[in-house]
Amino acid sequence: MKIIDQLPFEFYGSTFELYYTDERKLLLPLRNLCESLELDFSSQLRRIKDDEGLEDILYTLRAPVVQKNGVAQEREITCISLQRLPYWLGSVDSKRVKPELKEKVIRFKRELADVAWAAFRSQILPEDMLAEFDATLPPAEKEYNKLMDQAAALRQQVGEHGSRLGKVEGRVAALEARLVGTDFINHVQARQYLDAVGILGDMLKERKSKMASPYAVIHNSIKQEFGVPSYQLIPENKFSDVMNYLAKWWKREAAEMELPQIFTVRQDRLL
Repeated sequence: MKIIDQLPFEFYGSTFELYYTDERKLLLPLRNLCESLELDFSSQLRRIKDDEGLEDILYTLRAPVVQKNGVAQEREITCISLQRLPYWLGSVDSKRVKPELKEKVIRFKRELADVAWAAFRSQILPEDMLAEFDATLPPAEKEYNKLMDQAAALRQQVGEHGSRLGKVEGRVAALEARLVGTDFINHVQARQYLDAVGILGDMLKERKSKMASPYAVIHNSIKQEFGVPSYQLIPENKFSDVMNYLAKWWKREAAEMELPQIFTVRQDRLL
């Protein structure tokens, strides 16, 4: 992921660089946010990694950082997605922020909780109870709840459509590949691939205990790197490249350990 633009972003009286990436993501530097709130960066980073609702929005980018001598130098920066900033702030212990921000953080946490209730209430209570509950509310609040209920219904539809679209895209990719005569990996190669992912995933799980699902991370990385919706649709002529990719991952994370043979053995196509 690369930064293609930097934008100013105001947050609790401080200005930060908001990074816009080539994957259409808006990211904020976590360390600067923590310093603004007088929170310990290491503690917050550890807490985010432990939170399943936040761990997937951590990113490491190379970005220019101005040093004390005024010279900009590229550094690796840990960032969080702007999309989850409200959730992160809502989970921060207000007792740990600097005193002048404590009241604002508490108010934000309460407002976030109210918004969360409005967003998910239609999935918690039946329609008749919601109607009775809203009957005595002021018109403006009643209209707000109605709009949030409609948004919840649309959100659910989007999720369902997204799942169906993903399946359709996979089928279309398979059909297109067959039309142009692409051969996919055979079942022996697929077995080798899965075994290699399992061995690599076991190593990552042991060394990176905070990584929620290393096997899923590996599969997703392969899909993104080779542009395939499923490992079963890896082109046969890319099988060696895929195994080399996994081998390099092993060497990068466990350079002192011998590379397992499964990464170097090559299976020819079955006749």
